[in-house]
Amino acid sequence: MTHSQRSDSYEPHQDLVEQLDLLIRARYPLLYIVAAEEEPVEAVLQQVAAQEPSRKLLLWDIVRGWDDSGSDKGSLMGALNRIGKANAEEAAIFVLRDLHPFLRSTTSDKTAPTVRELKNLARELKRSRKTIVLLSHTLSLPPELVEDITVINFPLPNAQEIDYLISQLVVPEKLKVSGLAKEQLVKACLGLSRTKIQRVLAKAIAAKQQVNETDIIHVLEEKKQAIRQTEILEFFTTQDSLKSVGGLENLKLWVRMRQGVFTEEARRFGIPNPKGVLLVGIQGTGKSLSAKTIAHEWRLPLLRLDSGRLFGGIVGESENRTRQMIQLAEAIAPAFSGSTKSTKPLATSPAAQTATLAPAAASLAA
Repeated sequence: MTHSQRSDSYEPHQDLVEQLDLLIRARYPLLYIVAAEEEPVEAVLQQVAAQEPSRKLLLWDIVRGWDDSGSDKGSLMGALNRIGKANAEEAAIFVLRDLHPFLRSTTSDKTAPTVRELKNLARELKRSRKTIVLLSHTLSLPPELVEDITVINFPLPNAQEIDYLISQLVVPEKLKVSGLAKEQLVKACLGLSRTKIQRVLAKAIAAKQQVNETDIIHVLEEKKQAIRQTEILEFFTTQDSLKSVGGLENLKLWVRMRQGVFTEEARRFGIPNPKGVLLVGIQGTGKSLSAKTIAHEWRLPLLRLDSGRLFGGIVGESENRTRQMIQLAEAIAPAFSGSTKSTKPLATSPAAQTATLAPAAASLAA
């Protein structure tokens, strides 16, 4: 698989490059970037380092140490000491990978030196041209550093970036999808990381020397795996149509009327997307079946939220899982999300249950 040679005016992450450049020029000392993948973030940081005035970019991890010398392997304090001793007038970006275990240790005496030194550096770096970037797949933020750290979420690729990735990864002669099929392939890739998208396309090229409509199914299978790994959301494929639902004629009419609202054509006409459906009733009245049929009729992914798995025993774990779930649901959108028996952890009384479930349903079905 080779990169397409054709020129493309689209530049992914340009807004993020400008945002990071502005923060660094404003001398924000500590930036925390939360990202599922390291390579795209480091590519963005290379672009930021190349901005005028240019900056040196140095990367460190606990196993290999600094990328320019291999020093400070296995020594976080050694890495922080190097940052503190670096020339204050030399513009530099110091990237520390996977620092979250050092910031969320349940033993305070293990966490305290790291937090204290980061606070010391935050005070010193405000008067220098040095910036520390913490890069991790999860957010672990001690309360002592809340005022010093700026958190930036590096999103999963949107439809425009996915379209760009496909054009760059697959030469035009081997890309056998266009029009509506191309749109469906792009939407199928929503919610996948750049690495997984590249892997699916490479598999298609290796198997049959082209990418065509049949690969949409393979993309959805990859998406199932990605969602299953979260252990929070479940991905369902369903063949149930509205004919399987008895009664609920008003709901069926509403579903049929809005069947085409997620297409590009509808968006060009300014037709708004439905934001959510709230189904309330006793057990056995067809709520889950209705969710499945709506997803089938609209040809959208069906996600089921297991509310019980959102809650973790470690401090901050529940918040991280909720943030991960929302980010994934937004990236996959448009999607149909359902939560069965989700009212138990949300409220206690029947009246409160109905009131609190509505905004949750609306936020998940983007």
